[in-house]
Amino acid sequence: MHGVITIGAFLLLAIGLIGAMSKKNLFKIFLSLSIAEASLFLYFIGMHFEVGKDAPIVTEKVTEFGVNMVDPVPQAMILTTIVIAIAVLALSLSFVVNYFKLTGNLDIDKMNELGEES
Repeated sequence: MHGVITIGAFLLLAIGLIGAMSKKNLFKIFLSLSIAEASLFLYFIGMHFEVGKDAPIVTEKVTEFGVNMVDPVPQAMILTTIVIAIAVLALSLSFVVNYFKLTGNLDIDKMNELGEES
């Protein structure tokens, strides 16, 4: 099971990085980086998955702490990282929208030309 998750995560990472390096549109670059970031979340959670163990929520199945439960720390860390990633992506996309309103395009080559004129 870990092999499938690892292969899938690295495939998504490759798709995201190739997309970020090959595209010239700012929106597509940030979307590709978001895909690459999600693949790292998938990989990290997948590596801490254990067959036969339950989520760290106390239910009738779990009577003692730690019995048949996965470690909650990686899950909490990834949830925190996802929230931070969404905030950073929202801020980045707001910059992209403002840049589009100012210039009318999202091409990074034209952005480089703006810096050379100064």
